[in-house]
Amino acid sequence: MINTRILSTLILVIAVAVALYVNFRPHKPDPHYYAAACVVINDIGVPPGPDAFKEKLNEVIANENSSYAVNKVEFDVASANDAIAHYQKMSAAQKREMQQGVDRCLKVFMPGEAKK
Repeated sequence: MINTRILSTLILVIAVAVALYVNFRPHKPDPHYYAAACVVINDIGVPPGPDAFKEKLNEVIANENSSYAVNKVEFDVASANDAIAHYQKMSAAQKREMQQGVDRCLKVFMPGEAKK
């Protein structure tokens, strides 16, 4: 029979491992935020900085929620930051191409996993 102390320690180690995984797992990109970023870039204009970009993304999502969306999207700061960071990594040529319309923006901007 397993000692109660060993069993308690094992359960604690498993709980800590699960908690660490949940807190530090990589954030999965949300394609919705990439599409919202394309709307910001093409319809509003490229914001001057990350904070302004995040504000505009929030406005686009709030507008979508208030007008036509059946499934409301709650604003997620991590997803917004991910989309902004992805935009900032784009080359100048890619950024210019992204300003050629939402459809073209989506083709350039969407991460590989979301295109599938």
